[in-house]
Amino acid sequence: MKRKTFIANAGILLSGFPLVNSSLSLAEPTQTDALASLKLLKSENSVNNEAYWNVVRTFFNYPKDFINLENGYFSPQPISTEQFHQKKEHYINHKTSWFMRREQNDAMEQSRSHLATFLGCDAEELVITRNTTESLNTVISGFPWKKGDEVIIGNQDYGSMVAAFEQQANRYGIIIKIAQIPLHPKSDDELVNAYMTLVTNKTKIIHLTHLINLSGQLLPASKIVEAAHAKDVEVMIDAAHSIAQVNFKPGELGADYLGASLHKWLCCPLGAGILIINRKHISKIWPLMGDSDFPTDNVRKFQHQGTRPIQTILAIDEAIRFHHTIGSQLKEDRLRYLKNRWVNAVKDLPNVIMNTPVNDDLRSCAIANFGIKNFTPQQLADKLLSDFKIFTVAIDHPFIKGVRVTPHLYNSPEDIDKLIEAIRTL
Repeated sequence: MKRKTFIANAGILLSGFPLVNSSLSLAEPTQTDALASLKLLKSENSVNNEAYWNVVRTFFNYPKDFINLENGYFSPQPISTEQFHQKKEHYINHKTSWFMRREQNDAMEQSRSHLATFLGCDAEELVITRNTTESLNTVISGFPWKKGDEVIIGNQDYGSMVAAFEQQANRYGIIIKIAQIPLHPKSDDELVNAYMTLVTNKTKIIHLTHLINLSGQLLPASKIVEAAHAKDVEVMIDAAHSIAQVNFKPGELGADYLGASLHKWLCCPLGAGILIINRKHISKIWPLMGDSDFPTDNVRKFQHQGTRPIQTILAIDEAIRFHHTIGSQLKEDRLRYLKNRWVNAVKDLPNVIMNTPVNDDLRSCAIANFGIKNFTPQQLADKLLSDFKIFTVAIDHPFIKGVRVTPHLYNSPEDIDKLIEAIRTL
């Protein structure tokens, strides 16, 4: 099919999707055809092939009255995933208790198995949760702490994780040590040493944010895990922003515990997350909610939540299908391309402060953070929105002060160029 014809037809197919279809099939033929055609359109130079990304853009229902460069909170579902999710909700509502009693468990197990393959982990070490906060709180709250036990966290870790450890400090008397993570590290060794110099014989866990949500800095997780294990210290990884943004398999990092949110870069419906627990630790961790259906060494004990929206879990498969249609490496390369487009244009401007590593291309991907002298983070975010209709988020953190910019696959180079012009003007 000629490119122009394909683009026109893909747009027609997607615009024709009904929001809720009475059909109970898993996928509409038009949706399947559109995804297949999108895969065929890829080429070796797809990273900056705007004809290709114009088609990708038609798979997203994004705002048109402002430029959304704050996709880090959560990423929009592609239309194909959104409508799959709605159809499964319609199906479950139609079957009601029949589905919940006769089909739910098998459907969840199938989704868990497919997700484990995608993540490169053992399905018997995988739990489907609602988000990263729930996942890591399960471990932090369920760990058999003793007074005087030490944990090491980073100075830029997500606030909910910090609060969870502080609660255990108040409850059990554990000691929290804080690694000072440089904004512009000179080497991986500098980052590894930031954690390892704090280790003692009382250290139980290192909590590591794989891709820091404040700045987008990507930490050398495998090297930190290896160094920690050499000292018999367990490692917990917050991978909320790295999964499906960066091309890697979480199961390959070797972490003892790993949590993530799938409604971020995998573009699942809101309320989809994961927890991976090394099999040898399952028995010693208490679940957040009591469970008597599974033995203590069965990872399913952590999935007890009561009645929950199963359609969200079932939609994970469809989100993975869209992700594979783009391809993990191409997705990472495109997101980094969009980030580099604006970072390289403004990083040397007078009064611009970069809060993300800019001299090593592999230390960040989609997310970057900048400030402008004489603007508070909120003033800068407000100015970008009021004067230029560009939506970002202010980060006013003790160690990082600026605006976080997070483009997504539907953002165009024209969106990025408007940001560049706004920063130059300000």
